[in-house]
Parts: sequence; C-alpha cells; structure tokens
Amino acid sequence: MAGSGILEDSIRSKEDLDQALQTLASMSEDREQCRAAGELVEMATFRSVVSQQRLLELGGLQILLAGMKKHLQDKELQILFCRILQHLSAQAAHELYEQDAWSVLKALLEAHGAEATVHQAVWQIFELIALMDEEARQFVIQDGAGQLAVTSLKTFRGPGDAGVQQACLAALQALLESPSAELCQAVAKNGGIAAIIGALADHRDNAQMQYWGQIVLAGLCCDNPELRAEAQRKCHWQKIEIDFDL
Repeated sequence: MAGSGILEDSIRSKEDLDQALQTLASMSEDREQCRAAGELVEMATFRSVVSQQRLLELGGLQILLAGMKKHLQDKELQILFCRILQHLSAQAAHELYEQDAWSVLKALLEAHGAEATVHQAVWQIFELIALMDEEARQFVIQDGAGQLAVTSLKTFRGPGDAGVQQACLAALQALLESPSAELCQAVAKNGGIAAIIGALADHRDNAQMQYWGQIVLAGLCCDNPELRAEAQRKCHWQKIEIDFDL
C-alpha cells in the first residue's frame, strides 16, 4: 500500500527542520549554509504550527538568538531570522522574553540604525511580544522601549517609510495595553507627540497610518490634560483632526 504523500511531506519537513537547526547551531562560518538553513526554517515555521512547536522543543529559539548575535551586522540574515521570530511570537511570547530576545532586538536597532527594513522587522516582533505577554511588556517599558520606538519613528520620515512608521505605532500601542503616567511622560519627553503627528502629516492618505496614529495619541493623552493640549495644538497646526475620546 502506498504511503500518504501528506505524511511523507510531514516527515521530510521534520527531518529537514532538524537538520537546518543543527546547521545553525554549529555556527558554520559558511554564510550561505546559514542562509539556506534559515530559509528552510522560515518556510517551515510559516506554514506549520507543528513546526513552530518542534523548533521550540529542539531549543531552536536559543539557536536563532545566538545566530542573530553572531551575524549582527548581516542585514539579510537578520531580516530572515526576524521573520522566523515573528512566526513564533504569537505562541511563544513568554519564551522570547525569558530568552532575553529584547536585548538582541535592541542590539539590532543600534547596529542597523539607518536600515528601515530592519527596524520594521524588529518592531513587528516586539509588538507581538509586548501584546501577548504582560510580564514582558512591563519589563520593556521600564527598559525604555517606548523611547526607542519613538526614536525609530523620528528617524524614518521618508515617503517610502510608511511600513516602519506603522510598526513603531503598533509597538507603542502594545505598550499602552499597560498605560501609566511614567510611560506616557517618557514617550512625550522623547518627542513622541510631535513624531506621531509628523507621521500622520507625512501620510495623510494612508488609512492604516491614520488609524494607528489616532489610537496611540488618544492612549497617550487620555489621562493627561497637558499632553492632550500639546497634541491638540500640534494637530491643529498640521490641520489634522483627532478624536481624543476614543
């Protein structure tokens, strides 16, 4: 009796995933081997929750984070590794926090300060971690994540930077799931109000940008009349209408 093609594909994918993780774990100096292994892991985890679970069981998260540290300056590999972490973030947010993924993500932001694609990938991962795990969210708030998101938002102001700006705004909104006066003041002190309104002004016809910007501004200003007045003045000057009572 012929075997099931689906079963054979599943077995082959499992074996390929195991081998790819072994390649990454060996920290091969062959950059192309690392890239090929990473691409296989990315494809496997994209299409299969089973593969995501298998990766976690094999210590794949630690392997990926170690690979990111080793190849810190390699933009292509970093974006590839970030895509894998995005696949894992929804179901393994706490594991990412426990493995100190935030430190690796911060190092990426610093190492690739002018690379919008890297910053976008980092904040997309961060949004899920902060949104899905309260302990992680509280920790990164204390560690200055809000200020760093604002810094990225201020850095990338080009006409093609809507994607990274939206990622920054979504990350800020994830932090505002645990609103506090300290968080709002820290974001504002780092120029967050002006940066958010600047992004809205840069992309007036982008519905997603307008949505995220309005949600974040309302969250930042809801319990602070001083910040609300500042935001209203800046919005008026830019001819932007915001409902601060969302």
